[in-house]
Amino acid sequence: MRLDKFLKNVGIVKRRTLAKRLSDEGNVQVDGRTAKPSTDVSPGDRIRLQIGMQIAEYEVLEVSERPVPGSERGSYARLLRSERVRPLNDM
Repeated sequence: MRLDKFLKNVGIVKRRTLAKRLSDEGNVQVDGRTAKPSTDVSPGDRIRLQIGMQIAEYEVLEVSERPVPGSERGSYARLLRSERVRPLNDM
């Protein structure tokens, strides 16, 4: 499944266009490699993304062709870690 579609379907990002933009800007990695929106993801992959000052890492558990309800999202992607980075001007 495409990375941008996966991120939207499991609710990591709200819109597929946002997932595409994050990937195009180099803010998404799959298994340690910078990923394009069309990168294939499958169970076992690790996705790391940065949105603003927030960095999160997920493990893909299962893929879904359709958006999943909020109560089932934990069955598709597991949050491994999340951290907030400080902006450069605060250092």
